[in-house]
Amino acid sequence: MKLVLAVLLAAGALACAETKEQINKSFAAQAGGKLLMDIEFGSIEVTTNAGNEVTIDILRKVSRRTKAEEQEFLADHPVTISQEDGTVKITSRAKRKNLGWFHGFQRNEGRYTISVPPEFDAQLKTAGGGVTISDLTGKFRVETSGGGLHFSRLNGPLDGNTSGGGIRVIDCEGGLKVHTSGGGIDLRGGSGTLEGGTSGGSVTVSDFRGPTHVETSGGGIHIENVVGRVDGSTSGGSITARLSSSSAEEVRLETSGGGVTLNVPSSWAFDLDAETSGGSVSSELPVAVVGKAAHSSLHGPVNGGGKAVFLRTSGGSIHVKRL
Repeated sequence: MKLVLAVLLAAGALACAETKEQINKSFAAQAGGKLLMDIEFGSIEVTTNAGNEVTIDILRKVSRRTKAEEQEFLADHPVTISQEDGTVKITSRAKRKNLGWFHGFQRNEGRYTISVPPEFDAQLKTAGGGVTISDLTGKFRVETSGGGLHFSRLNGPLDGNTSGGGIRVIDCEGGLKVHTSGGGIDLRGGSGTLEGGTSGGSVTVSDFRGPTHVETSGGGIHIENVVGRVDGSTSGGSITARLSSSSAEEVRLETSGGGVTLNVPSSWAFDLDAETSGGSVSSELPVAVVGKAAHSSLHGPVNGGGKAVFLRTSGGSIHVKRL
């Protein structure tokens, strides 16, 4: 028994070993440049500074059975940093593939912290971590296979994709496109246009100004105080929308897995087209019914009619309520 315990302790000590690598570098840079990153593992955080420079701080930690294996792994996955004209490029990819001698306990951690001038484009790719960008003006394209995305106070077009985490967007302006296969989407504030999609979570959009199109296959949708056309669809949850703008825009809400509740001002003028195959339809606002009245559908103008409001569900009831 003592021998077994000693072996377990020794194995645990080996598993806790790690090799750290710290890299710090800076470049003179002007507004309007670009940051390009393509790394095999690690999280990325990009922020702004008041000066005309790009500062790079990298911390990588790897754990293997032996120190020699850790050092060999880092040597085979070097970090390359370069600057050409206005572009700063950071890459880290394996020189060789399928290094078969690394067996047993393995852990790779990386943190890339980058500071750039306030006006700077960023094209970022990581296969193993989350990405955060804040307080920048430019063009942004982000891709990760293994973490969440967090964007705040960006000005410019944004295209963000992740296969393994949620997405949070705070007070961003521009053409916003975000997609995840493994988490929810939470957007608050900002303006422009929004296209958001997820296969594995809920969607929340609040206080956004501009056309909004969101869809999910695995959760509900909550929309509040969006000014502009609203298009939301889900296969796996209910939809709730609270739209307080004084003028109605087109609304299209569809779900196969829950109810639909739309809250609007009593003065809204719109044409209601609501149907369900799994419940009932009701409205607190008077509807001038067109055609035959039915328990599962409601069609007609409200307050004289206006923009189209299209509501559908196969798995619940539909309610139109006044705010």
